[in-house]
Amino acid sequence: MTEPENLPSLEEVPSLEDEIFSVASRVENARDSSPRIRLPWDKAPQAPDGRFILVVGAGFGTFVLVDVIMMWAPLMMSRRPSLLPQMMTLLLLAFGLGSLLIWKVGGSWRPFGIGMMLAWIFLTLVSVGFLTGLTL
Repeated sequence: MTEPENLPSLEEVPSLEDEIFSVASRVENARDSSPRIRLPWDKAPQAPDGRFILVVGAGFGTFVLVDVIMMWAPLMMSRRPSLLPQMMTLLLLAFGLGSLLIWKVGGSWRPFGIGMMLAWIFLTLVSVGFLTGLTL
């Protein structure tokens, strides 16, 4: 059958460790770590540009102007009526129209809606709800 002279010597026989690592060295090492399909949320975050900040500021300013006009009369009266209608209108304007601009209209109107929402939050926090009708 097999002749002893045809068998390799023990020094020539590779060990199990040699076989495992020889296969691993032949596997392609140059894989990139990113997925092959680019997903929208895999983009690197970017700093907002000047136009984005300008449009957010325009939305912020528009909401502040509407808020001042709506809340001027009720807040200047000595005996204040209920501020519930103004509060609901301002909430609907900031978060209703703002979210409509963000999710449905999109495009360059998205930062305008964000600015309106930020203005409502800012005015509520600064005035403890007094300028947005949240006072009890």
